[in-house]
Amino acid sequence: MKTWLNRTIGRQIMSAFYVIFLTLLLTTGGVYLYTKQQVDESRQELKMLNEHRTRATDLYESWQSMQYEMRGFVLLGDEEMLKEIEEKKNGINQQTTWFERNARFKEERQYATDARELYTAYTQRVMPSLVNYVAAKKDGKVTEPFLKMPTLGKVTKSKPLDPQRKFNIKTKSAADMSSSIVDMETVFTKYRNSLNDQEMAAQERLGKQVNSSQILGAVNIAILLLITLVFVRPFVRRLTRQLRQLNRESGRLAKGEDATPIVITNRQDEIGELTTTFNQMAAAISGQKHQLVASNDELQSQQEELIAQQEELQSQQEELEEALDITLRNETHLRYRNELTETLASRETLTAYPAIIEKLITITDAELGAIVFLEQDRYTDLVSYGMTSAQEHQLLHASTSLLERARLNKRAVRSTKQVASHHPLPYPYTMYEIVVPVMDPATNTMIASIYLVRYRDAFTEEQTNEIWSFSRQLALSLLRMRVFEEVEREREKTSKLLHSIREAVIYIEGETIFANKPLLALFHHPAHDQVAEEGLMTLDVKIEELAVQVDQHEAFLTYMDHVCSQEIPTESLALSLNKEERFVTLYAEEIHYGGCFRGTMLVLRDVTAETAIDRMKSEFVSTVSHELRTPLASIYGYTELMLARDVQESKRQRYLETIHAETERLTNLVNDFLDVQRMESSQQQYDFKPLDLTKVIQETVEFHTASAKDHELVLDFEETTTGRIHADEQKMRQLFTNLINNAIKYSPDGGQITITMRQVEDRVQLKIEDEGIGIPRHALPQLFSKFYRVDNSDSRKIGGTGLGLAICQEIVRSHEGMIHVESTEGVGSAFIVELPIVQSVVPVTESADEC
Repeated sequence: MKTWLNRTIGRQIMSAFYVIFLTLLLTTGGVYLYTKQQVDESRQELKMLNEHRTRATDLYESWQSMQYEMRGFVLLGDEEMLKEIEEKKNGINQQTTWFERNARFKEERQYATDARELYTAYTQRVMPSLVNYVAAKKDGKVTEPFLKMPTLGKVTKSKPLDPQRKFNIKTKSAADMSSSIVDMETVFTKYRNSLNDQEMAAQERLGKQVNSSQILGAVNIAILLLITLVFVRPFVRRLTRQLRQLNRESGRLAKGEDATPIVITNRQDEIGELTTTFNQMAAAISGQKHQLVASNDELQSQQEELIAQQEELQSQQEELEEALDITLRNETHLRYRNELTETLASRETLTAYPAIIEKLITITDAELGAIVFLEQDRYTDLVSYGMTSAQEHQLLHASTSLLERARLNKRAVRSTKQVASHHPLPYPYTMYEIVVPVMDPATNTMIASIYLVRYRDAFTEEQTNEIWSFSRQLALSLLRMRVFEEVEREREKTSKLLHSIREAVIYIEGETIFANKPLLALFHHPAHDQVAEEGLMTLDVKIEELAVQVDQHEAFLTYMDHVCSQEIPTESLALSLNKEERFVTLYAEEIHYGGCFRGTMLVLRDVTAETAIDRMKSEFVSTVSHELRTPLASIYGYTELMLARDVQESKRQRYLETIHAETERLTNLVNDFLDVQRMESSQQQYDFKPLDLTKVIQETVEFHTASAKDHELVLDFEETTTGRIHADEQKMRQLFTNLINNAIKYSPDGGQITITMRQVEDRVQLKIEDEGIGIPRHALPQLFSKFYRVDNSDSRKIGGTGLGLAICQEIVRSHEGMIHVESTEGVGSAFIVELPIVQSVVPVTESADEC
């Protein structure tokens, strides 16, 4: 074990640490356990004393409370108080018994004996006497208003007294307990003081025990520290002595002296290994030292030769560095020239003017400069570098400036100025300026100029020629940018024109397909909202993908194949898209410019509206033909019968009535056509007068009630609603006649038709509601269009021209009102009309375009 510990210093140190730590742990644990035991005993004693004091206080308070209750019972005679007295008596008996059982000291035993004697005397003598006195007073045996001791003695049963009793209760006065109660209070006070003394003594003992424990712990730590110093100090001294010897010999060895071998003691740890290694190293260094001295002499002679060669190389290096510096400057100069040339040759020259002037200043070693632009012999703008606003203003507006001289002479102009210290350096200096014009080679006029300034020296002739070459490149760049800007403006104008036209355009140039915004909208392309108006968009889909939306798929692809093979069809192609959602006419034209074929332009003209109008006209002609043929056939038939036969008078009258009805129907139909024509040409005349709308509606309903046998027409007018409006009475009758006729006509199975009138703010609202076939949701937006009829089987069975609702809408609009419809197919429809209410009006006749 000892050999294992001596092998490393770490093991020796850790073993000593563990021994000290375990010793400290054991001694500290012992001190802690001893202190804890003493403290626990003291705390237990204090707890017990506190319990005795608390119970003694409760016993004294119980006696006091019972005394008060007894006095109250004597005064009031309340039996409930007597029950409470019995409860308190039992509690006092239990508390007295606890003290008799737990008395440890003489004072506690004396206190328990006194409490018991007082309890016995009071419960056996005083309480029975007072109870008998209260009973006698209730029975009427005692009539005195106040309690008297002789009377109490008479009602008290005689009982032999203990001659050894402590509390002296008189024989004749069993209720005289005052002196005994005072004695009891004295006993309680003495007992409580005794408890306080014991508690203070216990607390003092506890404090002494804690102090003793602290002193014992400090002594324990001091002893351990002393033992640690006694055992550790020799180990540290041996260790440091060996290390100091190694340090001393290492220092001698570092100074080049021969080291003395260190005597190796019987150590197996790191110090022993280090000493052995040091002795070996010192011996090796000593042997190598002699070899190095011989080699050093030889190297010294070689060094002198190398110094001479180094001086020669140093001079050559300085020459090379100077040549390299010149090369680098030339390289930087050439790089800036190349960047400047590339910038002037790029399309972004217009936005690169700041970089151009900066590179010119760098190439020419100038401090500041500017490019000044000239248009129609007037300086319009400049791009500067390093110049203040005041310098720019002076350069542009001075009439004798170098710019004017360069413009007039059309050559480079140089200037030398002596400048005061406040412009802008803090001392006087010389400013060298040069202006080189930028000439238009076609007109030999100046279109711009290059202005440069430097402070070190003047611009040489070589630098001036170099700036001239830059000015020629800048002139070509400016002219190219002007042409480019003109081309861009033309391209933008052409693009905006193509985007603004309503026709969809496809331009095919080789494999690329371009399109404008109307084409993307026509085919519902997702990029329609993101297309800018600056140029045509390259279509990212193939023609075959667009053909999916074309109803005439094969015809469209065949037409496009002819176009792509440059066999341009001469005829246009009529197409429909997305199941006849839109109708277009497609035609193609070749685009030639520069004498060559460049591409093909395809135009898709949206003819949806024209197609819809053609269809509506066809339907209208068919409908009108049918509507006109029916009454004319009736008129012709009955007239022919009357002419060909001699009919009876009754039949003749019936025939004439039928002819009259059909003639009236035909007249109304022609009137509808004429009304539509006048409304479209804004020639419809209105006779606006104050009108009671209620009366008009009632008369219209009465007229239709007679003919509508299967329908129930119901009027629902609010009492507070005023029907006074400013309107044309005839047109109002026509309006409501059309709406009620529609309600009857499109309720073939009969039912209730409700006409409701309400006042909504300053407008009167009328609702004509039926229980008919209803209107499909898709037909509601076109319901008020001219010639429009709902395309379903139920509606087609019912005649009509599709003009009635269009006329109604025009009448309502002319009266500054609104009309709309609410309908559920198969349930019914409700037409709502709102017209403005007029409080006081003056009759005026107005035309429809004035309304």
